[in-house]
Amino acid sequence: MSRIDQLLVSYDCRMALQLCQQVMILCKQKQCKQVEDICSFISTLCQKSEGDSCKDESKFCMARAKSCSENNCVDANKACIQARTICQKNYEIRGS
Repeated sequence: MSRIDQLLVSYDCRMALQLCQQVMILCKQKQCKQVEDICSFISTLCQKSEGDSCKDESKFCMARAKSCSENNCVDANKACIQARTICQKNYEIRGS
């Protein structure tokens, strides 16, 4: 993977995490259609990464989008928790 690709993947991961936080807020507000659209997009961002866990995370995000489209909030929340649990960037510690 080239240096520019590594930078773009890192950017995609950060964007996915920020969007995931927005999704949690929208889900509490019962904005299912917006949650579905954003989770579908997050899935594409995660799919770009080369990490094995990222591919699985992508599948969970897509599952959440599908569950939201069916108004199945329980399964949607389970899929989201699974995706966040395996996300490597979710556990990074950044110092200044």
